[in-house]
Amino acid sequence: MTITLRFMNKLDRYGRNTIRYDISHTDFQGVKLRKAVSTGIKVLSKDIDVRNWRVKTSSINQKELNVALENCKEKVSIALTKFETKQSTFQQVVSYLKGDVDYGSVDKYIETVIQDSKSVQTYNDYRSTLKAFKKHLSIPPKQEVSFQEYSSYELLDKFKRKASESIANTTINSYFAKIRAVLNDAYEKGYIHDKFELKRGLRLPPRPSKKIETITSEEFEKAIEKANDIYEVQALALYLLMFGLRGMYNSDIVALKDAEYKCNDFDKKNPYLNLFNDGNKYIIHRRVKTKNRSNDDLVIRIDDNIPFLINMLKKLFKITHKGENILSNNKLALFDYDLNDLKTHKRIWGRYQKKLIKLLDYNFKTARKTYNTYATELEVSNTVRNILLGHSPQSVNEKHYINRRTIKISEKVQQAHTEILEDFEFERLSQQLYLYMINFLTDKDRVKAEKILKQEISKLK
Repeated sequence: MTITLRFMNKLDRYGRNTIRYDISHTDFQGVKLRKAVSTGIKVLSKDIDVRNWRVKTSSINQKELNVALENCKEKVSIALTKFETKQSTFQQVVSYLKGDVDYGSVDKYIETVIQDSKSVQTYNDYRSTLKAFKKHLSIPPKQEVSFQEYSSYELLDKFKRKASESIANTTINSYFAKIRAVLNDAYEKGYIHDKFELKRGLRLPPRPSKKIETITSEEFEKAIEKANDIYEVQALALYLLMFGLRGMYNSDIVALKDAEYKCNDFDKKNPYLNLFNDGNKYIIHRRVKTKNRSNDDLVIRIDDNIPFLINMLKKLFKITHKGENILSNNKLALFDYDLNDLKTHKRIWGRYQKKLIKLLDYNFKTARKTYNTYATELEVSNTVRNILLGHSPQSVNEKHYINRRTIKISEKVQQAHTEILEDFEFERLSQQLYLYMINFLTDKDRVKAEKILKQEISKLK
């Protein structure tokens, strides 16, 4: 690499010329890179001795300009040294001479480039991984980590050994995946020289798989009977709602505000979609976890229990979260807050997770596992189960040779969903839970709820 000072050969209205850095380099593939960066110094060309880039005594600003030029020469020296010792790439040299932020540390890179170019969730994941890296290597939180340290096999191996004393192997492997993602993002953008490859010795074998946790309708009924306060009842109602909507996760419940709701207004010209014009209400939902993948949308038929459950939950949330403005005005959606607002999301669901574990011994995610297990017990085919859960085709055969959008398959999906709810006794458990929820409503809401509940119970007789 060579960096020289030159004139830009473009005069301003006062006849002054701007001095620039002329940066050139031929990489290992023979590609010539060249960039001109302004120093910001403007002088009359006749006042400059270009042999040593010094300002002559003929300039009234000789002293100030010479100090500025000496600073430029020092920056050139630093830039060349960093490049030659592989501390900086060509792009970093350009950024440095421009006066832009120096991404010499992982901390600065995450707080600038990553934050500006990735989602809030990804940015927070990468930042948390860096914090974990510092914590287990006893690096002070305010001390910055260089790219060399973040990619050092020796340090990563030490991090693995220290972290494995208190963290699961899968979590450590997840950290390594995020470290690799940050480093390769920096490589692709030209801020570090080498692409990072995670050496095989760093990966940890997964621990023996735990027993898959599911519940029975009897266990859920006992949990209802143990509920003593409004928060415990809400936790159980959220769990039941997640099960009734094919095992949604908490982020999916929040995302219902973005779902489509249809009733007899599907495209009648499309034989597959026209099948859903049957007088029932449907939610068309794309799972948050897979919204950017090729997974199909979930088309979920809902009976009166789901809207009633959502409505009852809203009334309870108005009591427990008064004035927080987190509830949706949509009749078929519960929440209306930004999923990127992790502070609000964790605050809401963290509390109810603790309440649920106290009553049921399991967390919210087991609603999905329970739904899938009931489907398996009913001998629902893999294809139908994948459609029910919003999974993409798993096998080559299913991926390339099975048309999921046929009338018969859709009928089987809706039938399977109905049978799963019946097998779990979803309607009976919902109404049993309503009786508990009513106790915590305001007097005005209680009268309305009791009237509706009596009507629903009478339908069962």
